[in-house]
Amino acid sequence: MSAPSTNVEKQERRHKPVLTVLRGLIVLAAVILVGFIALQVAGSDEAPEDGIIAPSVSN
Repeated sequence: MSAPSTNVEKQERRHKPVLTVLRGLIVLAAVILVGFIALQVAGSDEAPEDGIIAPSVSN
């Protein structure tokens, strides 16, 4: 069963702002993810300045 009166152009106009916001949020999430990954990769693996390294905990 299909809708009795479907006006695709009108529906497209009504949904355009919502779709634009969703696209923007997807782009923002991608930028944040790339930034987070870049910070993790660029993280320092050097020992602290005082030379004391906390022991690792393993189970």
